[in-house]
Amino acid sequence: MGGRVSRPPISRKDGMAMTGSARGAVPGPTGRRMLGNTYDYEQDRLGFIDRCHREFGDVFRFSPTTVMVGDPEIIHDIFLRTNTDFRTEGSLFSDDRTSAAEQMRETGTLMLTRRKGWHGVNRAAATAHAERFLGQLEALVSRSGGRAVEVLPMMKSFFGFAVADYCLGGDGGDVSAVAEIIDRAANASVPLMRSSISFPQWFPAPTVIRFRKAERRALSQLELQVSARKERPGEDPRDLLDVLKAQGEEGLDTTAVTRLLDIVMRASHGVPGATVAWAVRQFALEPVHLHKIRRESAIVRAAAAGEPVEVSDLPYTTAFLQELLRAYPPTWLMGRWVHKDTTLAHYDLRRGEQVMFSAYHVHRDSRWWSDPEEFQPERWLGQERPHVGRAYFPFGAGPRICFGYQLGMVQLTLALAWLAENYDIDVLNAVEAVPTPVELLIPRGLKARFRPRQ
Repeated sequence: MGGRVSRPPISRKDGMAMTGSARGAVPGPTGRRMLGNTYDYEQDRLGFIDRCHREFGDVFRFSPTTVMVGDPEIIHDIFLRTNTDFRTEGSLFSDDRTSAAEQMRETGTLMLTRRKGWHGVNRAAATAHAERFLGQLEALVSRSGGRAVEVLPMMKSFFGFAVADYCLGGDGGDVSAVAEIIDRAANASVPLMRSSISFPQWFPAPTVIRFRKAERRALSQLELQVSARKERPGEDPRDLLDVLKAQGEEGLDTTAVTRLLDIVMRASHGVPGATVAWAVRQFALEPVHLHKIRRESAIVRAAAAGEPVEVSDLPYTTAFLQELLRAYPPTWLMGRWVHKDTTLAHYDLRRGEQVMFSAYHVHRDSRWWSDPEEFQPERWLGQERPHVGRAYFPFGAGPRICFGYQLGMVQLTLALAWLAENYDIDVLNAVEAVPTPVELLIPRGLKARFRPRQ
């Protein structure tokens, strides 16, 4: 269980549909007239991608401008070439005309900001954050009063506060208002991300208007926070904004810092909220995991009391979380924009195209994993890596790996251990809450009661 697996050769069928030029053409389904592959994909997103990979191989063309990849080595090549041949920044709107040179300047500034803030806050500040973080979690769950609640919205709300606290809460101020504004901006972007149609920014659709208004308000609020902090005397870093402020002015203007905080805060609460929802569901399906996590309860009690702890102090909880992120990666579908004409796995790609890849499918591919459909935290407790090559990337990889992944792992590990230690969890619909791939992979409609343990 959890041993290494061999990697068979990648095969493709003959007679596959072809698009593009003969040289470097990418195979793929022909799709329906006028609709392409969008209709079939929307009916069953996970199944459509799985069928296409089985029929056309690990690289197939979804549309004239989108290619999907399923081989982890090719995906890793994309990760490594991000910021040169590929980029993460893309627009939600069809009329984005940002030049390649301007995109590279923006990328350079953002990468400088990421590097300077990469190590986060000091140990004392991180410990204080953990204490506040667990206190807020206790207050939120307690307010449910043992009533049935929908788990995902509650946990998304909580992690919105937690990430805002990590970024801005070091001075002891209330970050709830900022968290709410960022949450509204993130929620306003969801309809645009889900839509198969890309609108121009000027288009008077309610979804476009709502998003642009929410985005302006979020960026304005964050810019006020950054500007106010710059006026204060220097002290030991207490949160991420303090870390960025302490790095000096070289390349770190207010706009760059504001943008990084916006990226971290807008992206970081949805993923951990969905992960906790998956954990609650798994506790119901297999209670043995809940009982094993409770054996590490002394560590989370220490964290709640303000003592410094490491995630390595909770080995089974960490293994459970790693397996959860393998089996149910919230960021199930990732992508990069082609920054300049290039080749990938011997195929030609043009600037402006997209390359997409599914962590969900790679994490469940028997070529890279043994028993991939089995939920086995123990596979992460051995000495050997439980997968072939680079087949595990719940947070991405390379120079643009998710900025908040280290924070996310700490917060998630402590949150899972704290919930297991302090509550009996009654899940009302674990079997019915099946994996639903929208902007995140979620157990849609999962409901539970949290009852304090006696």
